[in-house]
Amino acid sequence: MTKKLTFQYKEDQQFQLDAISSVVDLFEGIPVQDKKDMFAGTANDVTPNFPSDEFLDEILLLENLQKIQEINSVESRGSEIDISDDLEVDDGMVLEVAGNDSFRVPHFTVEMETGTGKTYVYLRSLYELNKRYGFTKFIIVVPSVAIYQGVIKSIQTMRNHFRQLYDNQDITTIPYDSNKLGELNNFANNTDLTLMIMTIDSFNKANNNIYKHTEKLQGEWKPYQYIQATRPIIILDEAQNFESNKAKEAIRTFKPLFVLRYSATHKETPNLVYRLTPINAFKNNLVKQIEVIGVSELGNLNEKLLRLVEVKRTRPLTAVVKAFVLENGEIFEKDITLKQGNDLQAKTKNPDYDQFVVDDIRFGKKEEEQLIIFENGVSLSVSDSVLSKESIFRAQIERTISIHMQRQEVLKAQGIKVLSLFFIDRVKNYTTPDGLIKRLFDESFERLKLHYDDFKKLSANDVREGYFAKPKLDSLEEEAVDTEGRTKAQREMEKKAFELIMRDKEQLLSFDESVSFIFAHSALKEGWDNPNVFQICTLNQTNSTMKKRQEIGRGLRLAIDQEGNRTENHDINVLTVIANEQYESFVSRLQQEYMDDGNEAPPKPKKPEQGEAKRNNTIYNSKDFTDFWRKLNKKTSYKVTVDTEKLIDQCLERLNNCSFPSPIIEITKGRFIMCEYTISLIEVNGHRAKLRIYMEDSKGNIFENELFVEADTDLKRVTKDERLRGLKVLRIGEIYGEPYVKFTNEVLVKKYEPFKFHAEKAEKPKKQIDKADKALYPVLDFITRTANETNLTKRTILEIFKRINDKQKEKIFYNPEGWISTFLSQIRITLSDHIVDNIEFEIDESTNVFDVDTLFPETIKQPQRELIEAGVAGLYDKVQIDSEIERNFIEDLIKPDVEKNNTVLYFKFPPKFKIQLPKIIGNYNPDWAIVRKYNDGKLRLELVRETKGGVKLDELRFPHEKRKILCAIKYFEKLGVSYRVVSDNTYDWYDEEKQQLNLQDSIEQYL
Repeated sequence: MTKKLTFQYKEDQQFQLDAISSVVDLFEGIPVQDKKDMFAGTANDVTPNFPSDEFLDEILLLENLQKIQEINSVESRGSEIDISDDLEVDDGMVLEVAGNDSFRVPHFTVEMETGTGKTYVYLRSLYELNKRYGFTKFIIVVPSVAIYQGVIKSIQTMRNHFRQLYDNQDITTIPYDSNKLGELNNFANNTDLTLMIMTIDSFNKANNNIYKHTEKLQGEWKPYQYIQATRPIIILDEAQNFESNKAKEAIRTFKPLFVLRYSATHKETPNLVYRLTPINAFKNNLVKQIEVIGVSELGNLNEKLLRLVEVKRTRPLTAVVKAFVLENGEIFEKDITLKQGNDLQAKTKNPDYDQFVVDDIRFGKKEEEQLIIFENGVSLSVSDSVLSKESIFRAQIERTISIHMQRQEVLKAQGIKVLSLFFIDRVKNYTTPDGLIKRLFDESFERLKLHYDDFKKLSANDVREGYFAKPKLDSLEEEAVDTEGRTKAQREMEKKAFELIMRDKEQLLSFDESVSFIFAHSALKEGWDNPNVFQICTLNQTNSTMKKRQEIGRGLRLAIDQEGNRTENHDINVLTVIANEQYESFVSRLQQEYMDDGNEAPPKPKKPEQGEAKRNNTIYNSKDFTDFWRKLNKKTSYKVTVDTEKLIDQCLERLNNCSFPSPIIEITKGRFIMCEYTISLIEVNGHRAKLRIYMEDSKGNIFENELFVEADTDLKRVTKDERLRGLKVLRIGEIYGEPYVKFTNEVLVKKYEPFKFHAEKAEKPKKQIDKADKALYPVLDFITRTANETNLTKRTILEIFKRINDKQKEKIFYNPEGWISTFLSQIRITLSDHIVDNIEFEIDESTNVFDVDTLFPETIKQPQRELIEAGVAGLYDKVQIDSEIERNFIEDLIKPDVEKNNTVLYFKFPPKFKIQLPKIIGNYNPDWAIVRKYNDGKLRLELVRETKGGVKLDELRFPHEKRKILCAIKYFEKLGVSYRVVSDNTYDWYDEEKQQLNLQDSIEQYL
């Protein structure tokens, strides 16, 4: 039986916690929703997130938004973001099938690079919103069945993790199925945390079942009205797919309390609260690094080539194809622009293109809709080249299999199973018995497997699976397409492939499962990824916007082992892309996609041979290195003596002078205005009619308009009133002498029978504060909560609370969660500073921590990283640098010192070398280790240097950096090693006396 691993999740990844808090803190000041109060008196026993006639205070939201944006911009948690001047609110009509109402709802955007745990972040945010504010009704909206299945799978794998974090709290999950509408009762009535997952296609059309009456639900409400009544919080996964007017109307139709948008590739970013850019993700080792192998046999011009590059929206339409041109007796590859009627043979002078006359060119939003059709019956789409280079495909496939097997041989000992993903050009190239890609793969695998013990006993059929699917009509299931599954047994095999690839990642990652090569066309573009995809082979054309990023995103997650633990060694986490084009071409297009999306592109992917650093064994085996490393490689422990009384005083100093969030006295009610419309027919004169449109709202405002209409007059367009949509004149006439106007939506207005209807309108809320009556809220057990978060005793926490001045203390009753959050934050900061002040290190002289050969191997692969030549004193021939400051430090200070025969050796500490510090501060990885002769040429200096933009600790960008450095000062002093913060213009960087002065200054400033 195949062993299934269990995914392990970390609860303390700071970048994820920052993204979560950025969302949750938006609603600071909103009172906790009491289930009993919310349940009382609601129609159909619905338990909503918020009263149906109330809106969130938009001024409060804007104030919170600006605070969060300022924090994230200053601390640069992901990347700097602009501070909003106004709150962006989506304001518009609901779907016409749901009435003529308008609705306004704030959207908030979180941008996170693919592979950094976006799904984890929004699911945990859901738990936090429930914990902080009592919200219970959430809907995740996804653009495709693949993502729908992926979200359901994520919830299953994360369920136990969240139970452990949230006091065994469970979540009711409802995968929406239009054939099981009775489950909407459970969604609407449940008083506990409830989540529904829906595809946008299940509620964006008038004929969706959700807008029809059903016997499966009691009462007169239609299914969608149950959802409206809950005032759900909507989460948009891959939000760039919901930018159309129809999608926005569908989302408004559910009348959400607010909308959260998550993606790596947003098109619109209303109220951006958090951004983790590609460059930050790569720099901080949060995703795999990328190396690219380009396969383009430029010297082989013997095989036919014809590829559609793009269709341009010119007048008339033109198509750019890549073809072989014959000029001056030589054949070469060239882009040719064609329009209807052009003869490709005449354009290229190449007889291979006889009969290739352009019959039609078509443009569409999707790649498969961009076509060029020739009179000989051949048609090409951007993603489907009919004439392919077999030799290139063979080279790509062989290289992918070879790298896969080599990598598996290395990583098996660490419990990591390697997967490879192929994106193919045509489904039939894999699914038919004589499919080109399947044949090339099988031939290459059978030949290469003989060199690797793990694959010798397996056949090609054992190790590969293909997944090519589309949704079944009116269902959330999927079926294979273009396959040869004609018998029941064959169809069962196809279903098994779907289960393995889409729903059973754990099995796919087990060594007991032989499948490790996956073939797909476009079904896995979004919504599917696997942490152990190490190779992506592109046997297709990737010209469309974001296509390369989407494909590469399938393999960006950090790898996991057989225990489900993430592997954070960046030497292992390398994604190799085997592209069917030149390396330079692939990289330039990928970089352009990042820039077109508004991001600073991450470092240019390296060619494999460019990313290796080789060890200088002369230095490695030298006494200087051995002695220095022996001193550095000592097991250390720390102890922190907490001066409880002093800590309490320090906490009180902060708490008595900080600003606790002001209590929210009132959330403004009555944001909906009811409008009654009356459309009356005054007279008909031939083909024209005169109408009166009368509207009175619930606030007593009256609007009246008279206008002449004729056939095709659109009342919405003429009056600019969205509530009159659908009222387009179809016919003007008389019945038995009585004039009438009939509209295309079947509404009939007669002279003495006006048409009346009601609609809702949402006004922009205005802040209203009533200071005369303060609302009181129950106070949660914040003593235990703070003790758990800080590891301080409950007695200490209670003593701090007792001593806070009464004015600050009493604020807890008016906004408990906001008060507790500030209380905890101030204590955490104070405790961190107190630990730095009181930490002491002990050295175990007899114990080493790291194996030197493991930490400093013969070669280090450094894909996607900036390498510069290290020179004769470098431990490796190349050294990785992470900033211009580091580059300048090496080029301008270290290398010239080597030329003077002063610097003997230097190296950058590997990422695995970390000084263990208390969790509240975080472990520390120093920058540079240097052995140098003193100026007299005799005394050897053993130095550790930290490179920053400046040497003043108070000016460091992040407070935690300063704490780590102050701890490091004490740590290296204990080791007897000179430690100092320097910049790229610290010309006396080797001076030890300066270090001692800096040490005293830093500690005195800190204290």
